[in-house]
Amino acid sequence: MFAFDTGDILTAAATFLRISCIVSLLPLFGESNVPVRVRILLSLALTIGIYPLLPASYEKQVTAALTDVTTLSLLMIKEMLIGLVLGYVAKLAFDGIVMAANLVGIQMGFNTGSIFLPGSQEQTNGFSAMHRLLIILIFLALDMHHIYIKSIWESFNLIPIGQALPGGSLQTILLNVSGGIFVTAIQLAAPLLVGLLFSTAALGLINRAVPQANVFVMSFPANFFVGLFLYMSLLPLLPNWLHTHFLESQKHLMTALVALSR
Repeated sequence: MFAFDTGDILTAAATFLRISCIVSLLPLFGESNVPVRVRILLSLALTIGIYPLLPASYEKQVTAALTDVTTLSLLMIKEMLIGLVLGYVAKLAFDGIVMAANLVGIQMGFNTGSIFLPGSQEQTNGFSAMHRLLIILIFLALDMHHIYIKSIWESFNLIPIGQALPGGSLQTILLNVSGGIFVTAIQLAAPLLVGLLFSTAALGLINRAVPQANVFVMSFPANFFVGLFLYMSLLPLLPNWLHTHFLESQKHLMTALVALSR
């Protein structure tokens, strides 16, 4: 028979709380189209895998907090803070990619027919939805989701349970990472935006040379085919770019962990 005392149960609960907060914001796993039961089971499975590997000192820290309700509540709040910060930083890695598709989709004329984006309650264009699904397939094919699983384990190595000490550097890191989604969006969308700019300039020259031509009507199929041609031409380069991008996201996660551990 297995014997569990109060310290064991609360340590496991604190571990589950941190992991569940991370999973609730992770790209792909924490989206609204993923059933809550699946997210809970995933968090529980990760907790079962990680809990036996935690040092015995973690249980002593939780047991020491049992003497005071305020101390125990503060410990759990710190665990939630760690999970939410890590999940937020991980989520931004996908937000920049989706933003890039939105920028290109507007220029290609896809916004004339909007659809609901899987995983959110917002409407978007068809190009963004297709691009996002393609990114998810590449993300899983490259095993990039292992980055986030590894980061969960690293969070317990760097920050013992209840030992988070968020400082002023954490705010700076979160602001820099949040602003980085615009850099990511421009980097990913720049080749297509430049191509569409030349396409629009060419249509402007046609309008000047042949005023009778209905350039407005011509712009829809022209921008569509130019944008789609460029997208398909650059598609072979996307896996390497995504690999570099998610490795950079891993560095941001480690930086956030270091800021929380001080």
